[in-house]
Amino acid sequence: MKNAAKFFNVLLAAFFCVSLSGCWFVIVGGAGAVTGYAISRDTFEGVSNKSEEELMAASHKVLSIMGNIITEDPKGGRIVGIVYGNHVTVDVMEINLTTSKLRVKARYGIFPRAGVAQEIYTKIISQLE
Repeated sequence: MKNAAKFFNVLLAAFFCVSLSGCWFVIVGGAGAVTGYAISRDTFEGVSNKSEEELMAASHKVLSIMGNIITEDPKGGRIVGIVYGNHVTVDVMEINLTTSKLRVKARYGIFPRAGVAQEIYTKIISQLE
């Protein structure tokens, strides 16, 4: 019991030292940096001269090889899956008859994984060549 009371006193003293010495701003700033990282860019996108159907077929093939497909909406142009433990969303939008936009988004929890998104995007495009 004495150890618990002593630990509480030390913890309370450490809290007061941090809050009174100006380090409080460092702690709050660190929390802000993590939040800023969590909402940063997690998408890799580009325009292709392939049709929406071709991009959807290539996206389906790549996601089924690299991971698991959770949901697929061919009419809406969206495939959602899990790749390397990351939640991946692939969106295909038709710009005109011969051009489509491919957008790959990857997140691990709240943290973005732009590298994973770029890898998946590159493999989808290379499937079309």
